[in-house]
Amino acid sequence: MPPVPEITGKTVFIPLIGHPVEQVKSPGPVNAWFSDNDVGAVLIPVDIFPEKVAAFLDAIRGTPNCPGVSVTMPHKQAACAGVDELTERARRAGAVNIIRRRPDGTLLGDMVDGDAMVAALARNGVTVKGKTALVVGAGGAGTAIIYALAEAGAATIIVIERDQAKADRLIGQLRRDYPELHAHDVLPDGIDVDIAVNASPAGMNPADPYPFPPERLTKAEIIADAVTKPPVTPWLEEARRRGIAIQAGAEMTLAQLPTQIAFWGLDKGDRDEGERR
Repeated sequence: MPPVPEITGKTVFIPLIGHPVEQVKSPGPVNAWFSDNDVGAVLIPVDIFPEKVAAFLDAIRGTPNCPGVSVTMPHKQAACAGVDELTERARRAGAVNIIRRRPDGTLLGDMVDGDAMVAALARNGVTVKGKTALVVGAGGAGTAIIYALAEAGAATIIVIERDQAKADRLIGQLRRDYPELHAHDVLPDGIDVDIAVNASPAGMNPADPYPFPPERLTKAEIIADAVTKPPVTPWLEEARRRGIAIQAGAEMTLAQLPTQIAFWGLDKGDRDEGERR
């Protein structure tokens, strides 16, 4: 097991809230980083019922030894509603996956899944600029990923979302914010996908259908998933069988750890990065 920092009366704690939380991957590397860098902090998974998220966050406002909260499914929208202030990207996504508790007890929410996805793609040698990207799911994480891909210069983005009203709203926002971007709610004939991302829960259950037919992604440079359990989803397994490069969900999780640690003010560098973004 990875090292855990020594727990003392001076230790600060960061709850990672979700329901369930058995699938989360970040406590190991985060706590190892705290231990390696002699930071008196610990990240602890906490299983919170959805109807109790607001009450939990209210308690955090009065907990001075808690510098913030990490948020996973299905609480990202509830956390967005429960904080006092949002960064622009969190407001745009309508979701929060990280919270900072300020000294006065107010809570600032941010959403860094999108930047983390783009960073993980870069670590795999994949650039976004000029590419055609397909994203399944337009929830909080999906919206954040879609906007990060647009910001990184994607030429075309296809949004696959069962809720047509949600898809239409997001595509309208993309066309307004990025006039040169081609945005669609279906994969047009004759267009090859370069980057495919699953930002939906599909794949967490072995009986789930594929998020998108892999036979329509034969020219893809990479297929990525945000799901972390199982570590390699059946969709990714099929992509790998077809000879396509894959990116597992844990890679997006790991890519955002430096940003999260800085946002909580627990790094040893710039402690105001999260405020500026």
